[in-house]
Amino acid sequence: MSAPAGTTIEERPDDNPKGDKHTDASTWRRQAIGILLGLALAALVFMIFPESAVDRVHESVGADPEGDYTHHALRITAATTILMAVWWMTEAIPLAATALIPLTVFPITQVASFSEVGSPYASATIFLFLGGFLLALGLQKWDLHRRLALAVLLIVGTSPKRLILGFMIATGFLSMWVSNTATAVVMLPIGTSVLALTAETVGGWRNQKKFSTALMLAIAYSASIGSLGTLIGTPPNALLAGYMETSHGISIGFGQWMMVGVPIAVIFTVIAWWVLTTVFKPEMKEIPGGRELIIEEKDKLGAWNFPQVAVAVIFVIAALCWVFIPLTIDWLGMDDFVYDDAIIGIIAGLLMFTIPANGRSGARLLDWKTASELPWDVLILFGGGLSLSAMFTSSGLSLWIGEVAKGLGGLPTLLLIVSVAALVLVLTEFTSNTATAATFLPIMGGVAVGIGLTEGGEQNVLLLTIPVALAATCAFMMPVATPPNAIAYSSGYVSMGDMLKGGVWLNVIALALITATVYFIAIPVFGIVL
Repeated sequence: MSAPAGTTIEERPDDNPKGDKHTDASTWRRQAIGILLGLALAALVFMIFPESAVDRVHESVGADPEGDYTHHALRITAATTILMAVWWMTEAIPLAATALIPLTVFPITQVASFSEVGSPYASATIFLFLGGFLLALGLQKWDLHRRLALAVLLIVGTSPKRLILGFMIATGFLSMWVSNTATAVVMLPIGTSVLALTAETVGGWRNQKKFSTALMLAIAYSASIGSLGTLIGTPPNALLAGYMETSHGISIGFGQWMMVGVPIAVIFTVIAWWVLTTVFKPEMKEIPGGRELIIEEKDKLGAWNFPQVAVAVIFVIAALCWVFIPLTIDWLGMDDFVYDDAIIGIIAGLLMFTIPANGRSGARLLDWKTASELPWDVLILFGGGLSLSAMFTSSGLSLWIGEVAKGLGGLPTLLLIVSVAALVLVLTEFTSNTATAATFLPIMGGVAVGIGLTEGGEQNVLLLTIPVALAATCAFMMPVATPPNAIAYSSGYVSMGDMLKGGVWLNVIALALITATVYFIAIPVFGIVL
């Protein structure tokens, strides 16, 4: 790998974070083990799944009197869940490819028709995220995200601690609307430019090691933390909304989620900033020329042009509509008004495809060549998770899990929330956050029903599913946990020990914040009855 910007080869950290840890041979070995293990465990679950499960489902309080629950459907769904979970967690085949399994298994085994299994792949949640992706691509195409980031840095200040805070605010806000991977990719070059400048003034990289580490981790961590704020910020949030809609008939509005997600994102950002600047206290108090560098980068973007203004206006209007239209509908009592947050996202995308960026060339704000860069695999992954969740409900597997978990009903709700969040926090350090959420949302939904949480209303399922969604995104200890972590780790400024040192504190803090958010914010926002 190349040395960090502004350093010589000799100044490079000893532990090369981009070393060949994952060779082709080791990757294939892991994938082969995952394929075989998934098939073996799925076969085992299929064979040993108890026939008495059908009776327990029918006895469940939440059972549909007209529901056609069969042992065959239950064990097929259970075996498929195990297969997909193992393949997702070991990345035995591409994650999106694993998400296609429901389209084959359930129709072939006569558990459900293809249309029944396939409909979740085109749910409103998928199109909400599609609209969010289109907005993000528009922002990226015209460099609006970079312009915003530089503006925030200028406002906050350029002393080391303030600079780190500025990077975290800019990265976090962008990550609410743009994928955390794209946000980290945009912010990293700006960060390395700052480090290159400071290296020249302090006599090399080794004299600013703590500051360098804190800045790189700040970008990585705030990209994940900021994404908690909106439904389109991170896949687990969207999966939660989709699961609650399809399995429990509970609609989570865009603005409604922001009332939960934004507070935890803001508080967590401030705490993470304090942790990073304490654990990795910057060696210097001032950065000579730091403000001039930011201004120079900003000047390179030139004056605002029509496409930038147009995309900015579309973005602001879409964000305001997501927040205020549901509130207006509720205030006016328009219960029959047909509305979905996905509509706003699609309209925003259509506007960018329609409005000319240049009257002479006929180019539009967004073209299909740019739109083709959409992460279609993420949308398929969503669909697979929602399809599996739907089968959990229709087959009765979630009810059976709930009946099995009834013994947990005697535990304090607070302890259940902490336990769920802790379990997911550990798993998401090693597996995809989307796959983790897709696997555990229906399981925890079943547990919530089984232990009687829904006696106070179907919305009470959120007591165990919100911790899954939030915790799945909070991975700070391992480079493989999230793309932003991997990007920071590969920069050359962060070692494995550094990430563990900073991440372990944030994971503990995340556990406390998630629990507090569920108890003090989600309960009143969603009308949860304890």
